[in-house]
Amino acid sequence: MLKQTLIPVWSLLIGIAILTMASALQSSLIGIRASIEEFNTTATGLIMSAYYLGFILGSLLVPNWVKNVGHIRVFAAVASLASVTILLQSVVVDPWFWMLMRMGTGLCYAGLFIVTESWLNDIATNKTRGRLFSIYIIEIWASQTISQLLLNLASPSGFGLFILTSVLISLAVVPLLLVRTPSPTINVPEKLNIMGLIKTAPLGVTGVTIAGATSGAILGLGALYAKSIGMNIAEISIFIGASYVGGMLLQWPIGKLSDRQDRRVTILWVGIVGAIAAFIVPLGGGLDSQVLMMFGMFAVGAFTFPMYSLASSHINDQLRPEQILSASSGMILLNGVGGMIGPLAAAALMDFIRIDALFWFVALLNISVAMVALYRIKHQPAMIIEEQGDQIPVALTVSSVATAEMLADADSSSTPEDEKSHEVEIKL
Repeated sequence: MLKQTLIPVWSLLIGIAILTMASALQSSLIGIRASIEEFNTTATGLIMSAYYLGFILGSLLVPNWVKNVGHIRVFAAVASLASVTILLQSVVVDPWFWMLMRMGTGLCYAGLFIVTESWLNDIATNKTRGRLFSIYIIEIWASQTISQLLLNLASPSGFGLFILTSVLISLAVVPLLLVRTPSPTINVPEKLNIMGLIKTAPLGVTGVTIAGATSGAILGLGALYAKSIGMNIAEISIFIGASYVGGMLLQWPIGKLSDRQDRRVTILWVGIVGAIAAFIVPLGGGLDSQVLMMFGMFAVGAFTFPMYSLASSHINDQLRPEQILSASSGMILLNGVGGMIGPLAAAALMDFIRIDALFWFVALLNISVAMVALYRIKHQPAMIIEEQGDQIPVALTVSSVATAEMLADADSSSTPEDEKSHEVEIKL
């Protein structure tokens, strides 16, 4: 049955895997090369933050482009632009130019992910969608991990890795164009009343925003941190890869635990453990123990990256089915805002205090989520466990399309009568 499910979408899944690999490789490459070129840490933070600004713009603009000219043309156009932006960064080495190119890259990747995820969802049926998105999430995490090993294929100071990233983006187009299916339908979500979402689920809003800030800081500046303390390329690839492995391995167990208890309690202790884990990396640096530092990055990924899934699931618990799609776009927006702020704030702290401030910043953010969770637990009655939805595992590069579908599927058990019995409070 699983084989029959995968046959129609194998080319899409391969294309998405290659695309994700290129995205994660590019992020680490830019951080390392910025260190080699002696950009100051604040400039590097601005470069990394620009990606999230571009991703938000792409999430808002691309669906309308698709409606006007079609998904194939949009995909081919943004793939070409994404290849160009990374190649230009290898030619023009200037922080302001890189910032502009990273914003363009973020916009392009938003377009690539929106088109491929919409196509994947269009192919999936109600019986296969859950399994397909589970496989999709797993392959994204695996691709992100493997991408770090590609750093060893050439020197970041040369052109090779930039060319490799461009080649991967171009290759991702090929499997997609081999799919024999009608064009997917991409619906443009209507604007969300963000204040309504904050009022409905303040802890969830805090979680998704801070999840963007922590992941943006770790993945945007982690390679720069490792290069600054003297790690070679092989060590940097393992260092960053360890965080991906941690996030991949513990997201499901943590999510399943959150389904069996008040989800706020899970958010509370994950925030606390994530804060403690953040101190392991600088501790390992102080003890000159790379093994401890690698374990620290594994723990940081394990207890920091799942926060978005937990927070978005908590928001989903508070919403009615007809609010889910609109809320998902709001969550992506808030996560992107966090992703812009995180690298910039962390970079400033690294510049003005010391390089270890990256992980102090991550610890502070995790503790902040835990404090909000503790406050909500004390002042807001717990939901009945049976009324919570299932936790939705989400990878680090999934766009609003996949998130919306996973959130909607989580509430698929709601009956039409239940949906009609309530008036919509959050604008769809």
